[in-house]
Amino acid sequence: MQEWVGDEVPVDRDPLGALRSAVALIADVDLSVMADAAIAADVVALRRSMDRLDGVFAAWTLGAQGRGVGLADGHSSMPAWLGWRTGMRRGAVNSVIRNAEAADLLEESGGAWRAGEISSGAMEAIASARVDGHDDELRACERELLDLARRGDHASLRRAAGHVRNLARADGTEPADRDGLTLGKLLDGRTVINGELSGTKAEAVRTAMQAFMDPASDRDGRTAAQRRADALVRICEVAIKHGTAAGRAKAHISFVVDWDTFNDVGNDDGPGFMDGMFTGPIHRRDIERLLCDGVVSRVVMGPDSLPLDVGRASQTWPAGIRRAIVVRDRGCRWPGCDVPAGWCDAHHWVHWTHGGRTALDNGFLLCSRHHHFLHRHPEWTVTFDDQIVRVFRPNGQELERYPWAETT
Repeated sequence: MQEWVGDEVPVDRDPLGALRSAVALIADVDLSVMADAAIAADVVALRRSMDRLDGVFAAWTLGAQGRGVGLADGHSSMPAWLGWRTGMRRGAVNSVIRNAEAADLLEESGGAWRAGEISSGAMEAIASARVDGHDDELRACERELLDLARRGDHASLRRAAGHVRNLARADGTEPADRDGLTLGKLLDGRTVINGELSGTKAEAVRTAMQAFMDPASDRDGRTAAQRRADALVRICEVAIKHGTAAGRAKAHISFVVDWDTFNDVGNDDGPGFMDGMFTGPIHRRDIERLLCDGVVSRVVMGPDSLPLDVGRASQTWPAGIRRAIVVRDRGCRWPGCDVPAGWCDAHHWVHWTHGGRTALDNGFLLCSRHHHFLHRHPEWTVTFDDQIVRVFRPNGQELERYPWAETT
């Protein structure tokens, strides 16, 4: 058994504590008294240690995702939760998970990454060679890719990874490409867009860009990249202009319901379901969520099963009030969620079936996932004072952003 010395915790009992102590020692090193050669050697050694930590962090992240860590807090995914807790961009977390999955598939490469034999950039290049449905082919090529990575020949490694991808796509099948688009904000407030598209998706984007992009001319000093950026903005402006003033178009919901059920749906002891026009029985919690922010048409059936009343379609949230909510909230108000306003619903804090008003001080934005989550889990509670939204777990603990500072 490990013996304890004084109040110190042995390394094998608290490895992260030992790591924090080591980082603190490195941070306190006085570079001014070190020789240039020593600094050069230590900078490289420090980077290699960071690469090893990247490999360990990736493995831990993948393991946490497999166990559903973060979902208990209402987040849609592990990347969403980890981005909230650490400040990482969602795309960066997804990249970590992709690399971890490749390291798990290619055990020798994953071991070399965690041992510091190859860099994180090399592991990312190896992971980029993966094509869905062709893992066996990638395993067959692992040794060649890993040799290039160990030699530090990253340029040849990237070319080899691209060659593996092309070979996988040359068998007559159409592998599923990992299309994606990320938007990140820089420290100066500017936004970086990074994306990958394939096939017809890429063709559609290029065709639209070509149609909206100004041609080059001697009087136009913009670069091609600047003209493409202006074309993208113009495409989005056209899309916004032809959409609704306050965001995405809302669902038009039709319910077929008898009169007694219609009168009782808002009561806690009333029936738990109504019939959708196409879906059959719909749970009352889902109905309340849909009625929060949608266009509703009612068809009330009389005792003889004939239509008794066909209500005029009405916007649950008038456009003016919704615009005011959008200006105030800017996006989903669930703690840690960054879904923009255009993809959010206006949620009644006190639902209108319970006497709540359709007013600015009784509504705030929630994305579709968190809107659904809140209506499906009434044991979670929310407080709202016209400005601040606070969410509480069933045990009464508030869901809040954790401080960046490490706690002991």
